[in-house]
This record gives sequence, structure tokens and C-alpha cells, in this order.
Amino acid sequence: MGQNVKSFKTIEEQIDILKDRGVIIEDEEVAKKSLANLNYYRLSAYTLTLRKDDHFYDNVHFSDIMQIYNFDMEIRAALMYLLESIEVSMRTYIGYYHAKTFGALGYYKEETFDNADRFHKFEAAYKEAIEEYGNKEVFVKHHNDTYDGQFPIWVLVELLTFGSLSRLFKNLTADVREEICKNNYGKIKDTYIGNWLQGCTILRNICAHRGRLFNRQIPFSLRLSRKDKQVFINNGVSVNKATKQLFAYLIIMKKMISDERVWDTFASRLIDLTRKYPFVRLDYYGFTEDWEKLLGIKDEKEA
Repeated sequence: MGQNVKSFKTIEEQIDILKDRGVIIEDEEVAKKSLANLNYYRLSAYTLTLRKDDHFYDNVHFSDIMQIYNFDMEIRAALMYLLESIEVSMRTYIGYYHAKTFGALGYYKEETFDNADRFHKFEAAYKEAIEEYGNKEVFVKHHNDTYDGQFPIWVLVELLTFGSLSRLFKNLTADVREEICKNNYGKIKDTYIGNWLQGCTILRNICAHRGRLFNRQIPFSLRLSRKDKQVFINNGVSVNKATKQLFAYLIIMKKMISDERVWDTFASRLIDLTRKYPFVRLDYYGFTEDWEKLLGIKDEKEA
């Protein structure tokens, strides 16, 4: 038999538990309002770096805990902005370059892809998407009614999930993958882009489901170049650990953003968050000391 499930605690009892464990609460009414709208169990995950077992270190304030929580919440929103840009661009690239090589409906043929088994999984996925969105999206109904359910690939990609899109990129023919990368990602090889897309899909799912990023390893290892690995080695950070933390994701996402204005907007939001929540330690997200330089963020005094 396992341990008994913990008993229900009122908001007031939750406050008392925090106080008994050493948390300083200046304004109990503010704390009560926070806990009334935020699951105590959820919040506790953000306190792991502030305590040993159930006892908090000296001088930990409830407002400090909320800074960590709010920073994490707001950085997820900022990341979704970046991830959307990456996703929309990839939809465009796949639709354009596959059609350029094989025609609008070339995706019907398995020989226009690298692997037959993955092609059939893609086929099943897009047919399911067409059926699901048949009565929800005007453009789906239009193609069903006007073109007998035939969707040019540049239309079809708009129905795919980010995960399906990531898998589709990996199953493009080598020539198409190479052309996409050469024309849109410089000298970055398609094997890296494929890996990064998969990582971005996982990161997006975490953000979309309001998962914690603070003090967490993302369950996917990014593939980094020797130069990027050296960044972490120079900072005394384990490469294996770094590839599963947010900062490494930001390094590769910067390389995948085609519009500099998108990155600049994100960078500005990130700087604003660090100033708004000064208690938050960025090293728990894998940031190095020279993170601003590595992300191409200029000091306002130098601008």
C-alpha cells in the first residue's frame, strides 16, 4: 500500500503551511488572491530552487515565488510568438518548394517523398485533417465543393499540425530539403533543421499546455554545431544538459527566424521581463552570463 493521499487544505491553511515552512508573506490578502486562482500544487514546482525538502531558505518572500511563476508564464507567451513565425515560414517553404519540384498535387505520389511508410502516415494525417476541418474552415469547404476535394500542397500545409509539419519536412526528398535550407537558412544543413523543428514542436506543446520551463530539462536534445557547443563549454556548462534547456532553444530559434523584426520584438520582450522580474535567475533556464551577446541583443547604451 502507498501513502495516504494528502488531505484537502483551504486557502488559509495553504498560507499557514507556507509560513510554517519559512516563506515571508507581507500581504496575506494578495497571497490569498494568488492562491485562489493558482493551484498550490502547481506553484510548489516553482519553489524547488528556494528550499530544501519542505523548508525554505532564509529570506524567501511569497512575492519572489510569484516573480518566478509570472516570468515563466510570460516567457511562454513570448516564445509562442517566435514559434508561430517558425511554423508559418516552414508551411510556406514546404508548400512552395515541393510544388515547384513536383506540382500542386505531387504530394499524392509516394515517390515525391523520401520514405514510403512515412508518406502513408502523412497521407492518413492530411485526410483526417481535411475531414476534421471540413465544416469549420471556409477554404476547406471551398476546395471540397469547387475542386472535388483536391488541395494544392500550399493549401494543404495550412491544415497540418506543427508536429505533422516537422515530420513532413524530414520526409521531403533530399533535393527539396536542401533547396529549402539553402534559400532560407543559409549554410545550415537539413539534418539540423529537421532536428530543430522537432525540438520546436515539443517546446510549443509545453508552452501551449502551460507547462513549466523554469528549472526544467526539455525532453528532447537539440543538435548543436561545434561552435554552439563551445559556447556552453566555455561557460562550464554540460553540453548534454544545455541541449535540453531553454537557452539552447533560443540560440537555434534565432537562426530559424527569417524576419529580423520578429526576433527584435521577442528580444525586447525578454529584456523587459528580466527587468520586471529581477528575482528570477536565468541560469535555471540554461542562460550563460554572456547571453545578451549570444542572442544578438545590444545594450541600450550602445544602440
